[in-house]
Amino acid sequence: MKRRQLIEIHDQPWCPRTVRDGVTDFLQQASNRWGYFSSVVPTLCHFIDRMNPPRVIDLCSGGSGPWSRICRIVAGPGVSFRVVLTDKYPNLTAFRQARERSGGCIDFLEEPVDARALPRELAGFRTLFTSFHHFPPHDAREILQDAVNSRQGIGIFEMTDRDPRTILHILAAPFFVLLLTPSIRPFRWSRLLLTYLFPIIPLVVLIDGIVSCLRTYSLPELEELTASLEGDPYDWEIRRIRSAGAPFPVLYAIGCPQSPVPDGEV
Repeated sequence: MKRRQLIEIHDQPWCPRTVRDGVTDFLQQASNRWGYFSSVVPTLCHFIDRMNPPRVIDLCSGGSGPWSRICRIVAGPGVSFRVVLTDKYPNLTAFRQARERSGGCIDFLEEPVDARALPRELAGFRTLFTSFHHFPPHDAREILQDAVNSRQGIGIFEMTDRDPRTILHILAAPFFVLLLTPSIRPFRWSRLLLTYLFPIIPLVVLIDGIVSCLRTYSLPELEELTASLEGDPYDWEIRRIRSAGAPFPVLYAIGCPQSPVPDGEV
């Protein structure tokens, strides 16, 4: 099935913030509840530990993504990395909640950050969870190339793909929106109204979920993108892996410089 560069509703500037936040809040809740990305945590931590300093810059963070769960998994002596959440349309309520619950592991930027134009001072291992498919091939390559130019590690993680079975699973997404919405915190009347009385959020989750599948880069396409990069040699791991209890396999591409980054160098 050929990749299609379609649009997702909650990505658009004209999408009301209440709808966008409702969609990202659900995705965050689902990700943490079922541990979509738990299986990649050991590999991710291995690559993060190779960077200096071991700081994570999470791009396109949405409702804060899976980092609250990941920080709980890796919490303990010897774990030193910190996570900075960023987004073009920051969900500040979700970001603040993630920071409060993280015990100091998670922080965030209030100002918008475009993953295609990262400020130089945001040095750290870059992660994109369920968001790399938003970018067309030219922008996707530029995001990877900028990480290489800056000698920063980068990890791309997707729970969608163009497999028809995954698209069929997405058809059940509105049911899970109805199921999980009462447990999402902080409580918002707008979220309840737009889920149960006027089911706009479930509809957007369904449409954007199908579109996400059609936009997701396949493993060969990720390999082609990384092979086209110029600059210092990188170690890349590109795989598909399943997480226990998660309905979808995770596609990921993780890379970092073969040689360590000296202290203070960006």
